[in-house]
Amino acid sequence: YYGMRGEGVLLLVALAVRLLLLWLGSHEWLGQRIEVSTPVGQWKRIREGIALVENGLSPYSGDIFHETPLILVLFRVLYSLGEWAVGGLFIAVDFLIALGLAKIAVLYQKEQIATQAAERSSYGKGVESVLVKEDPSLPLFMAAVYLLNPYSIITCGGFSTISLTTLAIIWAIWMKLNGSDVLSALGVAAAAYLSLYPVMLVFPLVLMTHKKSGFFAAVQFTVLAGFWTGLLFAVSYYITGSWDFVQEVHGVILTVPDLTPNVGLFWYFFTEAFEHFRVFFLCVFQINAFIYVLPLTVRFSNHPMFLTYILISLMTLFKSYPCVGDLTLPLALLPLWSHTFRYLRYTLVVLILFLVASALGPVLWYLWIHAGSANANFFFAMTVAYAMAQTFLVADVIYSFLVYQYDLRHGLPRVDKEGKPILLKLS
Repeated sequence: YYGMRGEGVLLLVALAVRLLLLWLGSHEWLGQRIEVSTPVGQWKRIREGIALVENGLSPYSGDIFHETPLILVLFRVLYSLGEWAVGGLFIAVDFLIALGLAKIAVLYQKEQIATQAAERSSYGKGVESVLVKEDPSLPLFMAAVYLLNPYSIITCGGFSTISLTTLAIIWAIWMKLNGSDVLSALGVAAAAYLSLYPVMLVFPLVLMTHKKSGFFAAVQFTVLAGFWTGLLFAVSYYITGSWDFVQEVHGVILTVPDLTPNVGLFWYFFTEAFEHFRVFFLCVFQINAFIYVLPLTVRFSNHPMFLTYILISLMTLFKSYPCVGDLTLPLALLPLWSHTFRYLRYTLVVLILFLVASALGPVLWYLWIHAGSANANFFFAMTVAYAMAQTFLVADVIYSFLVYQYDLRHGLPRVDKEGKPILLKLS
């Protein structure tokens, strides 16, 4: 009874806040915020693309529209029904993401407990207090972390299309845990089609498949992901009649021609860099976004779900056009490893950095752009603080996970042969 009441209260509060923002027309002002929207997911630019199509022009002929053709078709239909229909879609997407998170919590908890039971004989002594235990409240908690997160609320209110990518990623993970390779491959293909960087999630999903069903099933999953990706691009070509959208969507993500400020690190660096060094540093930045995939895959090959979380966090940190909506997914998935939280070291540092960046970012933006009493360095300092918070968080989560695994294997309390406490250091 209390669980159902809690779910009802959560849904009502989350829905009421989003409907209030929609009624206030928040997409007109939140959609202009550089923290919420980027050149590749801004509602204003989508409306420009719709206007170009309706006037018989290609939306990809200029430097305005950077969304995929299927997104354009979807929002053209909804926009013809009114902006309430568009807002309704974003609200529905948020609740579908919350549902997916709850389902992932249920399925992954069962998987963790089953794995734990199978490996129990290899664990050390005294680890009973740190073992994973079934938590009936976890699904509701994860849904609440997402739905009540201020970042997800303003992302929904600003009509930012990053929520569609988030939904595709959640769908891929949910279907993979549920045993549906076809639908999971569709999810990761759709996420990569929309935002490019999620293509790296193929690695942990293939590992999950190999772990459960063997080598040939993993190969089959890879082929399925390639098939869905090819199909999405083929349909897009059929809609537009050309391949121009590839350069204006995925090419823009890779080459970063639009240096509109955002919460990432690319814009400031390439504004300051000399033009003849641009290609070199562009390669460095983009390689940095992808280079961690292989070593992390090797290191966490036995923990593909945790690898998925780490890669999502790194995408959020290193992508070329990030917004606060990107961060909502790793924050919502984090409670899956709540049993490792006792090992976290920088919780207070991360919390303070996020609060400072969230509070002072808009203030320094106003002082720079509107009041003229500051410059780009002030706002960039806040984006650096935001990136530092994410860096500390992902590094601390990895540390806590590794220490937890060490304690499982070697037992508790952590002492040497002489009974003295052991201090672990990662190198």
